[in-house]
Amino acid sequence: MITSKFLGIDIGGTSIKLGIVTGNGDIVEKWQISTNRSESGNMIIKDIVNSISGKIFENKLKISDFSGIGIGVPGPVEGGRVKRAVNLGWKDMPLVEIIQQSFNLPVQLINDANAAALGELWIGSKKGMQDVVFVTLGTGVGGGIVVNGKIINGANASGGEIGHIPLITNESRICSCGNINCLECYASANGLFHTMKNLVNQYDSMLKFSNTADIFELSARGNLIAHEAIETTISYLAYALSSIINTLDPEEVIIGGGLSDAGEALLLPLRKSLKPLLFPQIKDNLRLRKASVGNDAGVLGAVYQVIQEQKL
Repeated sequence: MITSKFLGIDIGGTSIKLGIVTGNGDIVEKWQISTNRSESGNMIIKDIVNSISGKIFENKLKISDFSGIGIGVPGPVEGGRVKRAVNLGWKDMPLVEIIQQSFNLPVQLINDANAAALGELWIGSKKGMQDVVFVTLGTGVGGGIVVNGKIINGANASGGEIGHIPLITNESRICSCGNINCLECYASANGLFHTMKNLVNQYDSMLKFSNTADIFELSARGNLIAHEAIETTISYLAYALSSIINTLDPEEVIIGGGLSDAGEALLLPLRKSLKPLLFPQIKDNLRLRKASVGNDAGVLGAVYQVIQEQKL
């Protein structure tokens, strides 16, 4: 396994990250191409195949040098198919079959947030960890849940949709999924920005901010409105996460996405908010950390999924 090579692919709406990865998790080479969404996304697969073929030729390798291909996609997956990926134009896409026909290698398909969770578990977590909850706080809220080293995909290919935990709030926000008051509406970067905007309109319409980094900066300088916006966001996040943590008792919770760039300004109050909500046996033992693998997590996690399947 140490000398094996794998191909990892992380398909996004604007770019596709690719990498040659060893069985130890070392990235030998990584590159990316633009996501061509023309022709209902039909060019995407052709571009991936051509890019991989070109890179293999460039490095004087053969396809037989590789033990498998892992692919992360932004949507639910089931039975080797992408059930739906709106920002790619795909619906019920038989991606595994197509890639296998192109390279004659084992292929594993996984949701991109789940892939990132596995990448963090494999490379970022302490060796031997098997149970983690990964949460991305970006434009929306995504997540991946790993139990006994395996991703929870769910009966409807929707496991780990942490961002769509329903909340009880004093207002109504429509989520991108069509439901009302999902966690994503409040705990994402957009959610924090929306909360801050509401408070500014209520208390100080002259206060200027343009992004979530500005909100954390204002709070650090003692601005009470920014502090309240962050505290409100963290409160909602803590209640949602506490339900997951008390149910699963994970070894650690990993926070990624753009909001995690705030570091301890986010994590410290989140730990404080979580503690009184957790079961006594958990609260003093839970490890909560910022994601550490970065943009490579999806490629690495897709490969890790291949490796895990080949161990069966």
